Amino acid sequence: MSLRRTFDLDTIMNVPRVLRIALVAPGIPQSATGVSVSLTRLAEELCNAGHKVTLVAADTATGPGPVEPMVKIDPRVDVRLFPFRSRVHRRLHLSAEIRQWLNKSAADFDLMDIQGVWSFVAVHAAAASVRAGVPYVLTPHGQMARWDWQKMPWRKWGFFEAFVRRTWRCATAIRFVSEGEVDSSMAKAGNRHVVIPYWVDRPVTKDLGNCRCELARRMGLPHDAAVILFLGRVSAQKGVLEIVKAFDDLWRTRKHVVLIVAGPLDGEYGAQVRRVAARAAGTQNIRLLGPVYDERKSELFCASSLFITLSKNEGLPVAVLEAMAHGLPIVATSQAHLPEVSRYKAGVIVPSNPENVAYALDSLLSDQARLRGMATNAKKLVQERFTAKVVIPLILALYHDVVRQQAMPLHE
Repeated sequence: MSLRRTFDLDTIMNVPRVLRIALVAPGIPQSATGVSVSLTRLAEELCNAGHKVTLVAADTATGPGPVEPMVKIDPRVDVRLFPFRSRVHRRLHLSAEIRQWLNKSAADFDLMDIQGVWSFVAVHAAAASVRAGVPYVLTPHGQMARWDWQKMPWRKWGFFEAFVRRTWRCATAIRFVSEGEVDSSMAKAGNRHVVIPYWVDRPVTKDLGNCRCELARRMGLPHDAAVILFLGRVSAQKGVLEIVKAFDDLWRTRKHVVLIVAGPLDGEYGAQVRRVAARAAGTQNIRLLGPVYDERKSELFCASSLFITLSKNEGLPVAVLEAMAHGLPIVATSQAHLPEVSRYKAGVIVPSNPENVAYALDSLLSDQARLRGMATNAKKLVQERFTAKVVIPLILALYHDVVRQQAMPLHE
């Protein structure tokens, strides 16, 4: 039976205390969409609540290796960016400057929230917190899942035993973003775990007709095309190859359907997606856009008919929450860890094999009334479960609780 950390929300929220909070991450590049977006939103909302926030991360926009533009940070946040001195340091997420700064400054904070586990930045932040007697929350962002461990398993196990096990054990609390992430975690958190999801902002209302006309004009699409959207990192984890193959099956019976894949197509997997898309019978109706951010991303959501992801592992997919906030029905696997999609009838949960996915897509596109109902339900789901109004009080309650009981002994 899964244990859950509990706290008295009403009592803790009445504590009139301004917290000094350090948010620590290996980096905040735009390409790390889920983690970076959730972190910047968290920093902004903590400032809105009157707390003092410092963001500590590596500067991925400069230095050796590929330059990665970073997300925009609220100007109220004290941002501390540090360099990687070599490509090896960058690959290991190892920065002597971050370590030195953390050792010097950890005692200045009431708590730290450390993002991710597979980095020396996380390890050094945890060690600095322990030495300073400062509690920390560890937010794994799905990185402790079984599927993630299958990538280079011996290296992961060695790094875990040498560095991460102590980081995990000494965390005052571990924040998972879904019950599915708890169940799939390779390391258990006992009574220190709490489930608090990501959240999304309410999208700016746009003229749907204008969005679709503009998208059709810019991409050369039929005006009456049904648009299926995938947005995220193009990787095996997201099942993008299966999406392309399912679309190819669907296109054979629906010529006016379009697949848009928006996200970085890096490495061999990205190249494989390009090859499979180029050989598909419906290749003229497949658009591989590369990374899309900000206004262009919002336009894609507004102009699409439904959203698809065939995740093999997630903490909680932010892109799916954003799609639902825009009123898009969802096609996803159970590994996306959003059973609420079925409960709210905001979409369908499917197995990842292309034949079943193509059948599900065809069934949805054949029933416009059902799609409209799912669109309404998707917005309702986000409003009730995944907004700042719902989530931020839980995070603040957790933070206050962590600070209040920092001297308590930890038990697995």
